[in-house]
Amino acid sequence: MPDQDSENRYSAKSSSSRGVILFVVFCSGYIVMALEILAFRIIQAGIDSSIIATGAILGVILSALTIGYWLGGTWSARLNPTRIQAFALIVAGIWIFCLAGMPDSPSDLVSLNRAAVSGQGNAPPPPWKTVPDYIVNHPISENMATRLRLDPLLASLYLFAIPSFLLAMVGPCAVQILTRKTSDAGRTAGWVFALGSLGSIVGVIVTSFWLIAYAGITANLRIIGLAALLTGIIVSLIRLPRMKTG
Repeated sequence: MPDQDSENRYSAKSSSSRGVILFVVFCSGYIVMALEILAFRIIQAGIDSSIIATGAILGVILSALTIGYWLGGTWSARLNPTRIQAFALIVAGIWIFCLAGMPDSPSDLVSLNRAAVSGQGNAPPPPWKTVPDYIVNHPISENMATRLRLDPLLASLYLFAIPSFLLAMVGPCAVQILTRKTSDAGRTAGWVFALGSLGSIVGVIVTSFWLIAYAGITANLRIIGLAALLTGIIVSLIRLPRMKTG
């Protein structure tokens, strides 16, 4: 008779697979908060009121995360959760990398000097510069009070909603993968949330304290974009055995 507590369709039975899934959770937490710190620098640069810009960024990213958590948990019960994680991380990584624009030369990908990461050069300006400028220069409303709210909101929506939504799917899928029976669900969810939050803490401190000052916005976008892409490729290589359901 099948174990009635075995409700997952997929399970990470080996310690190596579980370790990879937890590593993916940590990385996704890091990337989400690193992206959020960069979003503050990007959006606040083009608006006079930093508190409104902050509210717009937080509102958009938290809304995207909410939808991502919900759909990630829903879809992980029906589809292979590692495939969802891989898709989400790879697409988010490509999106974030493209926010930085195409480098003038391959050496710009690894160069951390000011000239190489400032977004200047022969290549077209990156979207993180052009999108906020376009919104400011093509206002939906001429009312200044309305524009102060709409401009950062729309720029945040266009630039950061999609990758935040995709990265949010990683955590619920990890809970689905790592939960072997219903009695372990709370403990597993606690570990996943804690590890994702730890990654977020590291992302905030490292990005705001060192990486922005050392590398600039463009290089940081490329760094976390490549990190998400590589993490997605790693998780795509995991093969999880199906579990019988009762």
